[in-house]
Amino acid sequence: MTASSAAKKAFLSKAVSATATAAVGGSFAILCHNWYKDDHVCTSTLETSSTEGPCTASSYWMNVSRATQNILLPMSLLQSQRTACEEFFSTPKNKSSQPVDPSFPDLSRFGSHSYLKRYLTPEVYAKLKDKTTSNGVTLEDLIRSGTCLPWGANPPRGTAVYAGDDESYDVFADILVPVLEDYHHFRLVQNKKRNNNKGTPGTVVPTPTNQPEPPRRRSEGMLRRQFTNLNPNYVLQQKLDPSGDYILQTRMRVARSIKGFPFSPVITRAQRRELEQLFLDCVQEDWNNPSDAEDDIFNDSGLRGGTYIRVMDMTNEQHEDLIARHILFHDPDEYNISANIGRDWPDARGIFLNNVEKPDLVMWINKEDHLRIFSMSNGGDLLAVFTRLSRALAKLEESLKKRGYSFCVHPRYGFVNTSPENLGTALRASVFVKLYRLGQQPGFDELLDRLRLEASSRFKNAKSSRYSGIFDIANAERLGQSEVQLINTMINGVGRLIDLEKRLERGEKVNLDEIR
Repeated sequence: MTASSAAKKAFLSKAVSATATAAVGGSFAILCHNWYKDDHVCTSTLETSSTEGPCTASSYWMNVSRATQNILLPMSLLQSQRTACEEFFSTPKNKSSQPVDPSFPDLSRFGSHSYLKRYLTPEVYAKLKDKTTSNGVTLEDLIRSGTCLPWGANPPRGTAVYAGDDESYDVFADILVPVLEDYHHFRLVQNKKRNNNKGTPGTVVPTPTNQPEPPRRRSEGMLRRQFTNLNPNYVLQQKLDPSGDYILQTRMRVARSIKGFPFSPVITRAQRRELEQLFLDCVQEDWNNPSDAEDDIFNDSGLRGGTYIRVMDMTNEQHEDLIARHILFHDPDEYNISANIGRDWPDARGIFLNNVEKPDLVMWINKEDHLRIFSMSNGGDLLAVFTRLSRALAKLEESLKKRGYSFCVHPRYGFVNTSPENLGTALRASVFVKLYRLGQQPGFDELLDRLRLEASSRFKNAKSSRYSGIFDIANAERLGQSEVQLINTMINGVGRLIDLEKRLERGEKVNLDEIR
């Protein structure tokens, strides 16, 4: 603890102690003008609003926020400490005997949602800047996308941190562990003192930041080990929408990376082509091999008779058609380009379709991750979609192992990929469902949180004239649950939502705050 922080702590401790004997009530001070230094707020101009009794000078209070969590302090005490208070709060940040590294990125104009601004401190930067993985991945490779944003901008989405290979999650744990904990709401380090501001282990990475704490979906738990279970026999047999009146489409996807290849931000052109050829060998030699024609499980996986199409070989019409049908990925945007994901586009990128006209199994090659596998169908048969996905993954893994390759699996985090958001199960299961009335009810988003779901909709705002009432409802978690557990959570949660929509259609009144 620095001398400055120790002095602040002593001052606040003295002030808080004084509140024990102060009279509560009377007039309260309202913060009108403040100077914001470090992680405390001091006031210089006060207005008063009477609550009970006469307004007296001894009953003026000041609100000191954040570290003391909005404790009201008596102004009679603080006036006597005014000079000391100003000195405390005017102390420059990062005041230490060690100068800041001249190569440390300037994140001062980044928005409050920036994960880098929260966790990439000068101390963490100095510790990691000279480290590399066996593939030559450096800290700069991880943070490149997060430091390429315009001044004052929030990251447009995600964490703005990308891993360069599977080793990155261990070599650069001092930055990735806090990001993982914050995003997934799990504690990954045991028996560590919690930081007052961010709730992450203070001994893993110092977080001297002014940023407000992001909202939490659920209480944090300790993640000891990620388990996988892709056995469809354990999925609930519940039929969500037998009549087909509510669920329009079911779609599931997982991301997978292949061990031995760097991830997309650092993979070379030659390595990317080698990975594409490895996948093409699986298609031609295994999946379309006539000698395996009697393999029922293989046929049920959806891989038999599939076609691999290079983006480079597509006609413009074919390219636009596949994108319009939400089958093919888009060209890289500025965010992908800033992260080095869009290099050499579209060289060695492609798509596997089990049926060119009406595919229900699709694989993306060398987009953000090495592989993304999609299973989909119209209607709400989650079990059938999950079964197809599970069998395709099993056959894909079998083909890779035959050639000496395997998926990247971390002993703690499960399947790891380019983005820290997309690990654990790396599964997103969603249904497009009509909830026209329910989506307009107060507390709808909070209900989804309680059901461990999340929603997106092109026209989600119920007050908009373009409100559609169609929501893309998906599992909110990737980490800490097995695939089967996430699918069962989806089935239970979406079933509740459809039941509530039916009740509203019958004219019943529903209080969403009472639904658990």
